[in-house]
Amino acid sequence: AGPAGLLAAIKLLMRNGEKKAVDYSVEVVEGSEDFGSLEEAGVEKKRSWMIGLSHHGLTALKSVPGLYEDYVSKVGVKVDGAVIYVGSTKIVAKDENPNNFVVDRNYIVRAIARFLNDKFKETGKLSMRYNTRVNFVDGDKKRVFVTNSETGMDEYLPYDLLLGCDGVRSAVRAALVAKHRDFECSVSDIFAKFKAAHLDVDQLLHKGVPIEPNLSHVFPGAPPKFNGIALVETGGKINVNMGFHKNHETEIPQEVFSEDPKVVAQFFRDHFKPFTLPYDDLANQWVKQQWSTTGMVHCNFYHSLKMSLIIMGDAAHATSPAIGQGMNTALADALAFDELLDKHGDDLQKVLPAFSEERVKEGNALSALSLHAYSLSPSQQFRLILASMVRMFLHGYFPSLVAIDPLVAIGKGEKLSKVYNDLTHMGRLPAVRTVFENIQRRHFEKTTGMVIGDPDKRSTFWIIGALFAVSAAAAANGIA
Repeated sequence: AGPAGLLAAIKLLMRNGEKKAVDYSVEVVEGSEDFGSLEEAGVEKKRSWMIGLSHHGLTALKSVPGLYEDYVSKVGVKVDGAVIYVGSTKIVAKDENPNNFVVDRNYIVRAIARFLNDKFKETGKLSMRYNTRVNFVDGDKKRVFVTNSETGMDEYLPYDLLLGCDGVRSAVRAALVAKHRDFECSVSDIFAKFKAAHLDVDQLLHKGVPIEPNLSHVFPGAPPKFNGIALVETGGKINVNMGFHKNHETEIPQEVFSEDPKVVAQFFRDHFKPFTLPYDDLANQWVKQQWSTTGMVHCNFYHSLKMSLIIMGDAAHATSPAIGQGMNTALADALAFDELLDKHGDDLQKVLPAFSEERVKEGNALSALSLHAYSLSPSQQFRLILASMVRMFLHGYFPSLVAIDPLVAIGKGEKLSKVYNDLTHMGRLPAVRTVFENIQRRHFEKTTGMVIGDPDKRSTFWIIGALFAVSAAAAANGIA
């Protein structure tokens, strides 16, 4: 029950008392503790990673009166634009109409959980089971088998409708795999590794001046072979994330993998150029954590009528954070489900398939755009950036003739499926996908030992050899 599950619970409970034919009782099952009951000091110790909220996510949150204004807005930071660093040179791009908001993932979970507790805990319609793991779904009998991690107690929980908001390793999604032969699902990683640190923002200096706390800071190629982003947090902190794609792992200097914080600190002093960092603090946090990656999920439908369930959020479309739309799309899932209940009068026989029809294209567009919006080929990415800059320049002067860059349109509320369609017709998405899949396949072949050496060089050798042989044969026959 992350942000999407908690918002979905709120939306269901809000349907009661509206003279609806259906009355909802909600039981939330969550594997971790109740973040909604944590005091400020408690959640401070549980900082995770910063997430950007833009149009889709903000619209979903603001559909619940008071949720954003009184709860969520208190725990995040508004962002007015971005700074892109090329070496130590920075390019500032401020948004004329800023509508972006960054928040720690655990902070927004706490905010939504607090709203849920405050508004519905005493209604008799809400029960909460924290520290409880879902083991599997018995779809035939419409029940889930759970284990309380504190007591060790196992039990079955019956349901009429099951919302699977249980993340990338979803037990609810596993039930779809088991019960539907036509259910197609793939789970993979994002082909990247990264680490993050929470630093004091006033210690990050660009040429001796503190960096702008109201902007996001993006630093491609810093350090070399890495990409990174820094997002300001509450409490005078900033979340700095840096990582690399797996095909570069053997090219990364070994100092990055050292367990000695002094070695790591010196590496960043020598190789990180965008701005100065509190190197010792960064290094101490760096060596204490494992390399992280995130999962990606693709599914061809999100519901089951026979088991009366749906999946949403990461359970349906976990993705790379590259375009910052994962949580936004998850929250939009919860809003879309509520709107479909309105549209079809709470008739689940109509709502569940309609949810798949509406959200599968958005979820799969999210995954594809996150993975293929930016190229792993430096030369191809340079061409894409140049083309985007030209497009944005022309759009500024001729908006009726030149459309806005599709990726920019996401932040202004464009549907992800529409952006996917536009980038496909532009040829951009297929071109980047081809490069990515080729690099990913070669990496897999080399790391598993399927291919030894560089096949391209061998291919070139044999092509040249074949051409030479053909030319020689032609000459011998008096043709050349």
